[in-house]
Amino acid sequence: MKKLALAMTLIAASISTNLYAADEKRITETLTMNQGQNLEIDFPVGSIEIITVDGNELSIEIEIEGKDEGWFSKNRDVSNIELNKRVRDNRISLEIDEDNLNQEWVIKVPKSAAIDIEVGVGSIEIQKLENSVDADVGVGSIRIDTVLDDFKRIDLSTGVGDTSIKGFSGDLESSRNIVSSETSYSGNGEYSIEAEVGVGDIKVRK
Repeated sequence: MKKLALAMTLIAASISTNLYAADEKRITETLTMNQGQNLEIDFPVGSIEIITVDGNELSIEIEIEGKDEGWFSKNRDVSNIELNKRVRDNRISLEIDEDNLNQEWVIKVPKSAAIDIEVGVGSIEIQKLENSVDADVGVGSIRIDTVLDDFKRIDLSTGVGDTSIKGFSGDLESSRNIVSSETSYSGNGEYSIEAEVGVGDIKVRK
């Protein structure tokens, strides 16, 4: 009888562990980027932190958590969720286009690559930017910190929220209409930044 009770306890613990593990998943991958390849990322809900680095390695870490799918239901099983990759001569595209998930991305990308990111709801944070970037968030925020002294062009726009650019010596223009905000900059640099948020704030700092 004791052996049966022990066996049932172990089975219950195993089932509990499997149910918990199915709610969360971690994806890690490393790719090699060629000179001239840019990076494109798209996902519905979550956050992304991007750090530009020397070398040609693209490091990808994604934490995925399933959300509650409704009354009397457990969180979504994410065990079968995979990262969709498309590798072309001039671009690497990464995407997890799935509902009822929260995604937290940490990306280390070669500084030689331009970046294009689209997030439905969430935040984008870029550190040590040394190239061009095009960033779009529906609801959330964008923060970009750069080590470059200047840019050719920076254009920021929010439907509801604030925009700000600091640390550059070129021509800066800002306009605000009740709840919306636009800030643009023209300089003598090589690269450009374009960022747009539907509801939320955008900050660019040197």
